[in-house]
Amino acid sequence: MNHSSPFQQTFRQPFQCRGVGLHSGQSSEMTLEPAPQGHGIVFERSDLEGKPKIHARFSSVVNTFMCTQLGNNQGATVATIEHLMAALAVCGVDNALVRLQGPEIPFMDGSSLPFIHMIEAAGLVEQSAPRPFLRVLKDIRLEGTEGRFVQLSPAEAFSAHVSFDFGGRQGMGKYIGYFSGGLDAFKKDIASARSFGFYEDAQKLYDKGLSLGASLENTVVIDNGKVMNPDGLRFDDEYVRHKILDAVGDLYLAGAPLQAAYTAHNPGHEWHHKLLQALFSDPSAWTYEEKNG
Repeated sequence: MNHSSPFQQTFRQPFQCRGVGLHSGQSSEMTLEPAPQGHGIVFERSDLEGKPKIHARFSSVVNTFMCTQLGNNQGATVATIEHLMAALAVCGVDNALVRLQGPEIPFMDGSSLPFIHMIEAAGLVEQSAPRPFLRVLKDIRLEGTEGRFVQLSPAEAFSAHVSFDFGGRQGMGKYIGYFSGGLDAFKKDIASARSFGFYEDAQKLYDKGLSLGASLENTVVIDNGKVMNPDGLRFDDEYVRHKILDAVGDLYLAGAPLQAAYTAHNPGHEWHHKLLQALFSDPSAWTYEEKNG
């Protein structure tokens, strides 16, 4: 497997998994299949009439509350795509058909690591077409209240520097994380970081039909400033590491690997979507490049 190959890549063979959707609580079966060069990452709702397809692009985003959800003009949707997209991004998968029997990607253990292990087991093959890289040419920055911001800056390779502040909620403070780029660093430092939330928010989310599949098996749950999971945290700063994981997945909706430095404070799915919208709305801010083999 070559995550930095100058050529497009797809799976060597199909593979599948089954799991519960985080928000729907419904069981979902997912089959990932090889796809031809130039195909991109495409989701198929195989459980719906006509098996509608949804392209994994920022222009397909229809909802960013608590996850990233994509949709098409026919109303078909697929939710919680960010952890799988992160795995596809760092493994260097350009082309794939993702067939789903349900409205949501299986949540697995709340991280990207199970998907990476499955991709590595299936293997990748290089295709003949060159891989396009999206080079950011100037700073793109969006700012919110209380110091929140997201930014993409010119760089020779992707990296992420993120801070996340609980603002003193239940006595919890600020965390800072850095990802230098590359599959090895992602597997070691980022991939196993899980989604997290507060126990006191659970009922409110249930009432909205969200987080119905959440459990201590797939989510870090905080109560009175303490982690409820019996095995505790995987990292002392697991929260900010997961924020980086989400960013890697959301930003792969650019449709190509980013050559940019990503920095942020208290980012989220909505902000990643707006950041890509801002980037692509300015033709002078980006260009496609190919690397020599």
